[in-house]
Amino acid sequence: MRIGIYPRKSVYRDNSESVSTQVKLCKEYASIIYRGQELEYMIYDKDEGFSGKNVNRPSYKQLMNDVRSSLLDVVMVYKLDRISRNVQDFSNTFAVFQEHGVSFVSVKESFDTSTPIGRTVMYILAAFAQLERENTSERVSDSMLEMAKCGFWTGGRTPIGMKTVRKTVAGREHSFLMVDEETIPLVRQLFSLFLDGMSITKLERYCRDHGMKTSGGKYMATNQLHFILTNPVYCRNDAAALAYFREKEYILPEHADLIFDGSRGLIGYGRSGHREGTSPPLTVALGIHDWVISGEDWVAAQRRMGTNKQIRTSKYEVGILKGVLRCSNGHRTITKVYNQKGSQYRSYLCSIRDRKGAAYCDTHHIKLDQVDDLFLKKLKELKLNKDLIVLQDFQEFPVFDEKSALRRRDSIETKINNLTAILEEADGQASAKYILRQINQLDAELQQLESDIQDSRRQAGLMKQKENTIDYVYDQICYLLNHFEILEYKEKNELIRKIVKECIFDDGNLKIIF
Repeated sequence: MRIGIYPRKSVYRDNSESVSTQVKLCKEYASIIYRGQELEYMIYDKDEGFSGKNVNRPSYKQLMNDVRSSLLDVVMVYKLDRISRNVQDFSNTFAVFQEHGVSFVSVKESFDTSTPIGRTVMYILAAFAQLERENTSERVSDSMLEMAKCGFWTGGRTPIGMKTVRKTVAGREHSFLMVDEETIPLVRQLFSLFLDGMSITKLERYCRDHGMKTSGGKYMATNQLHFILTNPVYCRNDAAALAYFREKEYILPEHADLIFDGSRGLIGYGRSGHREGTSPPLTVALGIHDWVISGEDWVAAQRRMGTNKQIRTSKYEVGILKGVLRCSNGHRTITKVYNQKGSQYRSYLCSIRDRKGAAYCDTHHIKLDQVDDLFLKKLKELKLNKDLIVLQDFQEFPVFDEKSALRRRDSIETKINNLTAILEEADGQASAKYILRQINQLDAELQQLESDIQDSRRQAGLMKQKENTIDYVYDQICYLLNHFEILEYKEKNELIRKIVKECIFDDGNLKIIF
């Protein structure tokens, strides 16, 4: 019976059992409930420090890959919340276990998932684990919100143009923001350029061309510029700002009409751009720092931000490789269409070159129709020979003779048992230390064999996944080519983006990676 043991400590200060203790307790429990059966263990113990609130954990992913590859009969944990503290995630995980005939055992709760009552208890416990996590998260959020309402700086990356200071309030030290006179001119200049009509994309290029960098010496990207231009920390607490915040239904301090007197700057906590039902609205409070941008200008920047958003739908439905084609330097490309003297020109262009200029990428315009035709030509070649399909996430593994490894493992275990018996008889004799050395050497070889066998089984599972993936990609290629003339543009592009990781065009050659 192949048992996968998954131990985890969410954080290093967690007072739960250590990873090694969890493994030990799982093995002891397995030896009891599976008494008389030959047991093999695979340990997934690399998630110490990861939270159970989601499934983005390396050992968890390896465990699920092995389940899908049919390498396990049982998954065992010391306690249910070690594998998940989210009911939806656990439900999805358990569904995969059931699909592949894998039993699930929790040592602490001792439930049997083969019975309806056992499954019910399991889901109830999972719900309580999620409730515990959410209550803890809510208490932290409430505490941070109350601090923000008092104008304290609750942490995170200090905004550009600001610095933090510590002040004592009611007998306790708290952090506050203050204007940094050395770096704040950059913020004022960015607001000025934006209000003069420069888009965020052009503003990014302007900063690069004029050597305008952050305090860390890096150029600012569009998302950083957006954060600066929408951050209330620079805004004056005046009537114009108050009217805007009320319009957007932001959370304001009590007696806001009296507090917004134009004397100081503001503190924002939460996310701007609130939409009902998605996230809590932004909380705005009074800081102790000086204001940087008047409420009128700050609001004007927000109004312009709203009208400056690009419409996500393209004017021209061209470029079946939109979203997957990259230039020779590996940068994402965008489509460009323009009309000149009665003719239409269509091309793919490096997005970095388009945003930052030719100095950052030497790839010129790529003729769109030429690349699309080359892509379809290559697909037709793959249709004739699917062995040419290249997958990005898979690699070839050396051949491993598992039968020989298993025989060698049995032989080593027999030798260890024999030497252990001899060692007991040689207690106190000079030969004991030599026997013990042999046992240690054989045990090290045994551990390596066990590791090699597990790796081999994982690799066999991955190779099976590779075969299935190639079959799927091949079927989609055939479907695209057979129905190309009747498919809509969006259907073609979505189908290609579903199976193609990326295409790289370099000096007339097109490399396709699925």
